[in-house]
Amino acid sequence: MKIIIIGSSTGGPYILESIFNNFPVINAVIIIVQHLPPAFTQTFKGHIEAMTRMPVSIAGEGEVITSPHIYIAPSGRHLLIKNNRTFHLNDDERLHGVRPAVDRTMLSMQNRSDDSIMGIILTGMGRDGADGIYHLHKLGAVTIAQDPATAPIKSMPQSAIETGEIDFILTPEKIRDALIKL
Repeated sequence: MKIIIIGSSTGGPYILESIFNNFPVINAVIIIVQHLPPAFTQTFKGHIEAMTRMPVSIAGEGEVITSPHIYIAPSGRHLLIKNNRTFHLNDDERLHGVRPAVDRTMLSMQNRSDDSIMGIILTGMGRDGADGIYHLHKLGAVTIAQDPATAPIKSMPQSAIETGEIDFILTPEKIRDALIKL
């Protein structure tokens, strides 16, 4: 299965909308971990859903991951992935001051020979995603950071780049192209 995990925070909805505008159906699972207040998660889902023909939903406890599909992490809960195939939600402490934290999602991924994994860190404050990107790259994933020059808030992609485990530093338009080519 092709699994893409995208982490973003401040400025993320705007960047994600530019990536998913008129987005085609691709044979992949896209998991978005966006730091949002609870009242905005459903609205954000609706925005993404309106821009693509891919099915879009908020990930649920025990849900089996299907492809093609875009899943959005629910607000206020960490999203873990068991055996790269099912979602598990938990209410553990905030990590880097946030819940959901994309680090928790990425760190839950396992090495499976039948999977192709991509990790992407977009705009945001703090260093959420840096440890996860490091982990994914060690699993053989393709790793991408948004070019900090194009990010409203640079610290999340910059922290990912500083791990030394980023394969590509791309603009949002080039990230969109990379997703489609995967």
